[in-house]
Formats: sequence, structure tokens, C-alpha cells
Amino acid sequence: MKAAIVSRVSTKKEVQENSLQNQKDYFEEYCLEKGWDVVEVYTESESGTKFNRKEMNRLIADAKARKFDIILAKELSRLARNQRLALEIKEVIEKHGIHLVTLDGAIDTTTGNTHMFGLFAWIYEQEAQRTSERIKMALETKARKGLFKGSNPPYGYTVCNGKLFVREDEIPSIVQRIFRRYIEGKGFDAIAHELFEEGVPTPSIVAGKKKQSIYWNGSSVRQILENPHYTGDMVQGRETTISVTNKARREKSEADFIVVEHTHEAIISRDVFDTVQQLIESNRRRSPENPDVSSRPHQNVNLFTGVIFCEDCGRGFHYQRNCKGYICGRSHKHGNKACTKHRVREKVLVGIIQEDMQKLAKLFDDQACYNEVKAKLVKARTRVEKELNAAAAKIENVKKLKSKALSRYLEDAIPKSDYDDYVVNQDAELAKLLQDKGRIEASMSAALDSRKLDEVKAVVTSALAFEEVNREVINRFIEKVVVARDSTVKLYYRFAGTSKILELLA
Repeated sequence: MKAAIVSRVSTKKEVQENSLQNQKDYFEEYCLEKGWDVVEVYTESESGTKFNRKEMNRLIADAKARKFDIILAKELSRLARNQRLALEIKEVIEKHGIHLVTLDGAIDTTTGNTHMFGLFAWIYEQEAQRTSERIKMALETKARKGLFKGSNPPYGYTVCNGKLFVREDEIPSIVQRIFRRYIEGKGFDAIAHELFEEGVPTPSIVAGKKKQSIYWNGSSVRQILENPHYTGDMVQGRETTISVTNKARREKSEADFIVVEHTHEAIISRDVFDTVQQLIESNRRRSPENPDVSSRPHQNVNLFTGVIFCEDCGRGFHYQRNCKGYICGRSHKHGNKACTKHRVREKVLVGIIQEDMQKLAKLFDDQACYNEVKAKLVKARTRVEKELNAAAAKIENVKKLKSKALSRYLEDAIPKSDYDDYVVNQDAELAKLLQDKGRIEASMSAALDSRKLDEVKAVVTSALAFEEVNREVINRFIEKVVVARDSTVKLYYRFAGTSKILELLA
């Protein structure tokens, strides 16, 4: 008989390499005793849980071509810890009349022993799944202790005994520069191009990976900008594999993240990090809905481009050099029939922002005024919370009444017509209550938590330090600017409730 030998280990460590040779030597001696010819050896150094494996694909193709009569493996798990792959191999060898012998005695098709094939395939996959879960649990325990469980630390950090430390070279300043450049209006690709042109070492080079690249990519820049580790918090467990046989990764919900605060020195302040996340989300959200606005911030060549919008049509405003201001993009492109040609000068917008920042700065300098505004915010938020709790209680009461009515109907205490009429009325009441709750929740999200006042103060202080309104000030302070038909300007600030503060100061 012509025999094919399958030997596999899960890693490429030296001890595993020795195991491969031991398996091969054992099989060759076994075949010599049986008088069989070894015609092919399939050797692997990877996980048996994978479905698409180069050597197993070759084995299946050769089996279909009848290059051998029998397959030898130490045990079924050497072929596969993936039930789907194991059953595919079973189907192929049965169809083409090829035998399979595992030296642990579990399967020997030369004696008709095939009925346990599916069971063993399932057992080995379940064993691999349990091992995977134990490893995940161990890593999760490590993460909950605030220890870094990744293989490579974030760009700008080193890792020692599971703890992150800021590198003592120029890399942390590169991280700070990346955040600063994005806030200034540069996009992912533009920042990457700039870093490459200057010969800044890439994350793969700094990490000492085998496959290094001198080229910066926009995706690498984005990963740095979205990495919460730079704030000094350890945020892990953000994604997981679907199963032991499906290595595709899926993101977990934010509520399931493992967060341990203040585990290491921050490279980026929380204020700067939050501002960048808002900008990324704003650019991602804006682009598909508004073709006038690019998702690439580096294309913003003017102060308010990509930030200023028309109240009537929702399109972005275009900058006009001759009037040093902005005009509705739709009317500018298609004429007055498409939308009114309302304009606003850049100087006017800058003046409004400077005035608002000066009011806020004055608030933070005047302790008595600050305390008064804070008290009003607390009172307003308390009132809204009470309204929200009351609405939730009413909704719960309606649901209970509907449940009682259903019980009475099922007990034949009331006819179906009465039950149907009652449910219709209660559903109408429930819809109204849910609408009220939504309105209150919107009011709550627009209200500024008094604890956020210090964050607003930090942004205002930082903005005033520039002594002028530039792109960075706008990105950190303003979410969007909306201009009405009569050229009235409305500012939407990145901190919910800022407009309410300004109203209290008016």
C-alpha cells in the first residue's frame, strides 16, 4: 500500500519541531513493519482548529487524485480539531476508497472502524474550544488587574511585567504630534504621508516585527488616534474571536470593555483624546449624508470648511475669496432656485466665537458667578431627571395594566372585544408616553452636567491661549455652525450644554 503521513504541531517552537521529527520517524518505522511505501509526508506547524490549511488542502487534493491508499496520523486531532474539516476529509476518503488509521486506535478503516469518526471530530473541537476559553479567561483576569495582555505595546510605550511605561525617546512626542495634527485639520493619509517624508519610524519598526515596513498608512495613524491607552487607562477586551474554528474577530459593545483607570502615565490628555474621537465620528457621520463635505479633514483649506452648514438645505457652505466669507454650497452650485444665496463673512463667525469664549472665560474667573451658574445647572438637571423617572414609571404602569388585561381575557373574565378596545387605548397612551420620554431624554443629553464645567474650562483656557481663532480652536470647541436664510448664525458646541451656559450669562 502507498501511505501518506500526517504530522502536525500547533507552534514552531523548538520542542514542537522535535515532535514533528519524532512523529515522522515513528510512522516510517510503522510503515516499514507493515511493508507499506511512504509516498508523501504532510507536515504542519499551525493550529488544527483552522479550516483552510495549506497542507490539508494539499492532502485532500492528493486524495482525490488517488496518490496514496492510506493516511496515517497519530490521532484524529493531528488532522483537524475542526469538525467541519474532519468531516470533509472523511467524505473525501470514503468517496475515493482511501483508508485512515490513527495510531491511538480510535479509527482504523481497514477494519471497518469508521462509526466513531464524527464523535471524535466533535470531541477534539470541543476540547480545543475549552482550551481557548481557559486562555481567554486567564487573559481577562490579567486585564482586570490592569496588566497589558497584548503582544506589542502601543506605539510610544514599552511593557515590563505587564505594565506600560512611556518610552524615553522621541516616539511619545510623535504620538502627541499625530493627535495635534489631526485636530489642526490634517487627515489620516496626510499625516501618514508627512511622517513617511520625514523618515519617522513606523509602529512595525519600533515593535521590531519580522515584517517591517518603512511606509506609514492612514490606518496606522487612525489606530493610534483611537487607542484609549494613551490617556493612561488600560482598555482591553474590545474584540474577540467568534469561535475556536472561526478566527474572524468581532467588536464587543463598549459596556463589555475591561477598563482599569490610571494604570500608567498618559501621553495624551483626556480632553485632547475626546476631542479627536468627536472629530473622527463627526467626519464619519457627515460624509455619506452630505456629498459637499469630505470625510478627509486634510482637504479643509479654509477656517470653517466642513464645519459650516445651511439651515434650509443642510449642505455645506463654500468659501468665497472675493467676499472673504461663505455661501450655501447648493445655491452657489445650482442657483437661487436650489436654495437662497445667504452668506456670512468669516470675520463675523470669528467674532461670535471669540465673544462666546470671552464670556465663558469671565465665568470661570468669577467664582461667585461660577457657583451661581453651577447651581442653576444642577437644579435644571435634577428637574429633568425627575421628569424622566416619572415618565418611566407611567410607562411601566401602562405595561402592567396591559398584562393584567391579558390575564383577565385569558381567564374569560372579559370578552375579546373589550380586551381589544382596552389594548388600543393603552397602546395609544403608551406611544404618547414614549414620545414624552424621548423628548425628556433629548433634553437630558442637551443639559450640561455640572461636573463637565471643568472640562469646558480647560478647552476655553486652551483656546484663548492661541490669541486667535484657528482651525485647532474650531475643531476642539465647535461641532458645527448653522446659518439661516437671514444670515443668523447658530453655533453647536462640542460640550453639550455650553449654549445653555451662554444663555445664563447673557
